[in-house]
Amino acid sequence: MKITNIAYGALLIGVLSIGCVREDLSDCVYDDEGTVSRHTLLLSYKGDGTTEIFNDKICCVELYVFDGNNQCVYSGELSSEEVASRSVDLPLLSPDTYQVVCLGNTHYTDVQGLETCAFENIVFGSKAYFNGEEVSGNDSLYHASLTLPVTKSGESHTIEFSSSHYDLSVEVAGTPVTEGKATGPLKIEVCGVCPCTDFQNRACGDAVDYVLPVEYQADGTLLAETNIMRHDDHESVDVCVRSSTDELLAQVNLADFLSSNPVIDCTKQEVLIPIHIAFTSLGVEVSVPQWYLEEVKPEF
Repeated sequence: MKITNIAYGALLIGVLSIGCVREDLSDCVYDDEGTVSRHTLLLSYKGDGTTEIFNDKICCVELYVFDGNNQCVYSGELSSEEVASRSVDLPLLSPDTYQVVCLGNTHYTDVQGLETCAFENIVFGSKAYFNGEEVSGNDSLYHASLTLPVTKSGESHTIEFSSSHYDLSVEVAGTPVTEGKATGPLKIEVCGVCPCTDFQNRACGDAVDYVLPVEYQADGTLLAETNIMRHDDHESVDVCVRSSTDELLAQVNLADFLSSNPVIDCTKQEVLIPIHIAFTSLGVEVSVPQWYLEEVKPEF
């Protein structure tokens, strides 16, 4: 494991437990043969099925260990070998009941609030958001949590990951016209989204607007793709299409869209929310893309 937090990494000098040091191992955990034991963490993610797909979905993992007082006693990043094998030996821990939290795919993600010792106040989100910069989305994030009683013998513990994000795809077809003139380059925003998720895997934080990167496809369709946190409340979230002068051209409420298109099941672990917005001579039409319906119902 590679230490990513210098403040907590310093605890490794003391082997991460009071009294458990090289000179005095009386308070350390021993196995049946009288040697210091380790607890092994086995990483698992099966998504919406029964087959292990951890390595298909998660390529890097950050590990956090909290003691019985919710003090963070270890913070580190797993090595590529540990991620590939889905197995990591936890640092030496004295007897206590610990909480282990893992985050997957934290490429452009930061963690705030470790010093609060309260999982509802420890949050992760885009580094751009915490830096006060414009946010375009989140990593494809995954979260796992495990209560770990440390006793006299080392054991293996499986920690199950859950998704912390939705995939969002927005297609814009046609050319909107205002006052008889084409509007020029368009902007796509997701407004009112929760920018963070706490260590209980709940979306949180004051609502912000994401400005999505866009590109034109060969057929002239404008495409924007991003990830957002897994909201419980979709009513406050809108997908907006704006002109280059910030004129609102189309607005799609996420709750209304999901209600009108039950084929999109947000209770699943792996969720893609695809929105097709078409500007026609009759106005604005909003639908689920045909390609998505064909994938969901291949018999069509």
